[in-house]
Amino acid sequence: MINNTKTLYDEKVKYLAEKYESQGFRVFTEPKTDELPFDLGNYQPDMIAIKDGSGLVIEVKTSLSRVSVDSLLTLAEEVSTHPGWRFLLVTLEDIEAKSLPGTSEQLPSWQKLTDRFDQAHKLIENDEVEPAFLYMWSIFEGALRKRAIDVSIPIERFPIIGLLRHLYSLGELSISQFDLAQACFEVRNRLAHGYIERLNLEVLHDFDNLVHELLREWVNESKIKKLAAILMKRLAKDYQIFNEIVASELGNIDKETKGKILLSIKNSLRQKGLENQFNDLQHLIDESFDSSIVESNNPQLKTNQVILLDKAQIALDTLQGKEQKKIIHTINSLKKFPNCSPLQIANLSSNPNYFIARQGKYRIIFEFQPEEVTIVDIVNHERLNILYGSLKEAKI
Repeated sequence: MINNTKTLYDEKVKYLAEKYESQGFRVFTEPKTDELPFDLGNYQPDMIAIKDGSGLVIEVKTSLSRVSVDSLLTLAEEVSTHPGWRFLLVTLEDIEAKSLPGTSEQLPSWQKLTDRFDQAHKLIENDEVEPAFLYMWSIFEGALRKRAIDVSIPIERFPIIGLLRHLYSLGELSISQFDLAQACFEVRNRLAHGYIERLNLEVLHDFDNLVHELLREWVNESKIKKLAAILMKRLAKDYQIFNEIVASELGNIDKETKGKILLSIKNSLRQKGLENQFNDLQHLIDESFDSSIVESNNPQLKTNQVILLDKAQIALDTLQGKEQKKIIHTINSLKKFPNCSPLQIANLSSNPNYFIARQGKYRIIFEFQPEEVTIVDIVNHERLNILYGSLKEAKI
């Protein structure tokens, strides 16, 4: 069995290397340290493929059961910080596609998915219930795969069940969304394989609401990311006209979205070593917008005392590098709770005084009392469910 697995692995690596080379890539299998495009710590990829100043860092697995996406997520995020580079996970169980992994995803755009969603509604209006459900499923699955790419989770080619489970465990889907998706998947399979399925209109209605909710959230976040990138490019070209750009680009965007864009700009400046320049940018932005949507050093703003319980401190100490810094930054932001709009905050349904702050794949459990925030625990999404029970998160 071990020899057979090794043979399958070697064949996959050889096949990929030949395919990438045929498309003009320079390919390095099991690259040495001096062949890597940037520092990857102790990690050695199975392959890197480079073309036209961009490239792919590739990990090859023979089976999904051998994959720990959680451990690869930080690596994928690190690779994505380098312009033109992307981390790619390839397994023998990936869905079939004509495109070579990482070169042309052949997925519809967010706009196309939105247009298709409108078309599905026309089928529903014409009482074409089963075709509408199957069409809606294709839109849903396409949205899941695009979301994985957008947030640098290298699972967009996974079979649908693996895709759903990983997106759920990493916090991209809530418990109720995951449960509904699984139920709809079973209905989809029976319809797709030719069986008669008396489709419950309530199920179709719930699934329709789910797809609409995810499209609205993920399309909006995609626009935010693109807009922040546009602003950063323009900023690099001409710093003096930055205020005019912000005024024209953000003039008609709601307060919460503005906060997310400004946070994205701040993070981009930090990655480029320009963190000190953000104060200058903030002054420019404050001339046109309410300064409450960004972090402020206003001494008149009341701040909370932040206390870490032992469990939370131990969890924080186990984190390393950028993950730990992000969590510390989020905890510091809670000094201004509830006036910390860029953060995603939810109630813990089992305790009205407990809240959840989201930072990437992690959740910070904290208790809020007047002028005091107590950090109770720091967990990933999966452990959140295990330790604190079934949750229904309501954004506030």
